[in-house]
Amino acid sequence: MSLLQKPDPRRLELISGAFYLGLISLSIQVSYARLAVGFAGGNEVYLSLFFFFWLFFTSTGAFFIKKVNPSRLFLILAFLTPVSALVFFLSPRIAGIIPGQLIPPFIYTITIIITLLPICLINGGLFSSIASNIKGSGRSGRTYWGEAFGALIGGVITTIYYVSGGRDYSFLIFIAFVCLIAFIRTKASIKAIVFIACIMLLVFGAGDPLENLLLKIRFRPYIFLKSVSGRLVRYDSIKTKRITSLYSGGIKIADFPDEITGQELFYWPYLVKPDMSNIALVRAESHMVDRFIPSHIKRLYIYPERSWRELIKPEYLPSDDNCQVNDPVVFFRETRDRFDAIILNLGPLLSLYDYRLETRRFFGFCKDKLTGDGVLSVSVSAYDGLWCDDLKQRLVSIYNILKDNFINVYFIPGQKITFICGDNIDIALTSEELINRYNTLQIDSPYFNPALIRSRTNPFKTNQVQAQLNQPVRMTGPLSIGYGLSYYFSQFGFKYNLKRIINLPVLTIITVIILFLILMSSGFHGKKFLQLLNIFYFGVTSFILEIIVLFYTQLLGGYLYIALGIILGLFMIGMALGAFLGTHYNKHPVLPKNKYNGSLVACVLFVLLSGLLLLTPGREWILLMIVTMAGFAGGLGFTSSSKPFDTKPGLPYAVDLGGAMIGTLAGLAILISALPFRSVFYIICLLGVVLFATNRWARK
Repeated sequence: MSLLQKPDPRRLELISGAFYLGLISLSIQVSYARLAVGFAGGNEVYLSLFFFFWLFFTSTGAFFIKKVNPSRLFLILAFLTPVSALVFFLSPRIAGIIPGQLIPPFIYTITIIITLLPICLINGGLFSSIASNIKGSGRSGRTYWGEAFGALIGGVITTIYYVSGGRDYSFLIFIAFVCLIAFIRTKASIKAIVFIACIMLLVFGAGDPLENLLLKIRFRPYIFLKSVSGRLVRYDSIKTKRITSLYSGGIKIADFPDEITGQELFYWPYLVKPDMSNIALVRAESHMVDRFIPSHIKRLYIYPERSWRELIKPEYLPSDDNCQVNDPVVFFRETRDRFDAIILNLGPLLSLYDYRLETRRFFGFCKDKLTGDGVLSVSVSAYDGLWCDDLKQRLVSIYNILKDNFINVYFIPGQKITFICGDNIDIALTSEELINRYNTLQIDSPYFNPALIRSRTNPFKTNQVQAQLNQPVRMTGPLSIGYGLSYYFSQFGFKYNLKRIINLPVLTIITVIILFLILMSSGFHGKKFLQLLNIFYFGVTSFILEIIVLFYTQLLGGYLYIALGIILGLFMIGMALGAFLGTHYNKHPVLPKNKYNGSLVACVLFVLLSGLLLLTPGREWILLMIVTMAGFAGGLGFTSSSKPFDTKPGLPYAVDLGGAMIGTLAGLAILISALPFRSVFYIICLLGVVLFATNRWARK
């Protein structure tokens, strides 16, 4: 007779429930984050707010929804997953926001609350309900690592799907069917049939026609043409009269044709270096400049990705010989070609994706790919006259970086200020010199003419611009784009209220309130309070590390919204391993027994990882290692500290998510320059050392 106990089918069902919860939760989180950011124009501020509300509502659900049948909650989630997503498409229309208009923060916030509230309450309730039904000790920890392993699988699936060009609504329908599989409690054959059906729906893009219909409603009265998935979540092409416009997340990024802007983009560097024979153009597409470039000049247009080109009419596209479909940062880092001129057209600074093209790193790549007397032309959106502080900070930062890289840096004022840079520029950019060269080159343009040259280069304007560029500005951290976002939000009629809302005093007050609630929840019991304090610190720190890795991924590679699933999945698999070790540590016959050891190890890991991020890592694999180890430390610390709360498994989970909420706000504060980047990690290291010492003392 076998001595092995028969597996408890109820326990196996609950373990699979935790796995389904992780897979479904992360998949919904990734798809909803893409929809939320795409609806708001690819802005990382809005991504941070999305995570904040996701964590807040999930922790609320974990705290208040307990001991509900998980199958019923999965059924409700199957219905809500595709239905709630409709709000992202319909809310701009309901609010009267026309296509191309920026999404105001309050409209975004209302949309996020309406969309996430029911989803996240069910999500948090599922964790508490599954954990409450598990027998034995360490219920929260076991549910935690089961959920984390499912999240890893969800991260892999979402990454493969979006790398393949999949679209959001089809994936949400797929997740709804996965929820039904979790709901079904019959034979495995029924689940297999449902699984095959949902795979077929995903492969054939069952949700694509519905998403196209929603986009047609969103873009009225314009004619919606086509939509594709891409680096910036989604690209849409719209037609009005004779103009075809390209949108990304509801914000217009190009018109076809657009020749007025193109003339200034090309002619200024052409006047400075008329003997150019090989040029590269970034964000200065062929429909803008191609017909102005003399035929003997070889030109290379760099598009961010192939899906971008799929929306453009063939007559607006260059030949394949004149086109490079690659990320500009990657292209200039790896190409062996050398160019007489590189022409870069910068738009508004709305995200880290935009910021990548105005960093010291990128300008260094460009300089390395110029010939000895080559020139770099950088055009930046500005306006004639005095600049506001936020715009000034951006332009001065760009100007100072260019001066550090090039011997000669000149500028042409205008609605777009154009910086002309090189090490061997042989012409003074005065009206007389430029007009003489204009006449020599026999440029024939009714727009770009001697009158325009005199207007752009008159001494009053140049002196005014030079005086502003010479003013000192406060340098921000490597991930801070607050000046660009401030200029963005100022267009809604208020002066950057985010800095008034999200800053050090406000974060301190919120933290004190949460700590007081934790103290009350522990019943004013010293050691229980310490365990909850550990969990809170682990939640804060792990999510700060996670969101900073997300920001760095966007800054270095520009593919955050494609790789979002695998990054979150690696974070969760780290949590799974940490939670598994924390759950089974004291059961191992060899390891020294102490319930505080996991917390000590987690504190040490968080201090080391914070120090590593202070070194500003420049490789993606380092970032993936950091996010995995951050998850490991968080999972280990959570399970090691949550064991005294088996009768209330939702309490430590809610405290953990509450800490993650503070981490989200801290990451957002770094992004908008409200908190210094380095100071945040110095504080994390200091608190980690203090907690380590406190936990060591508590062992005695």
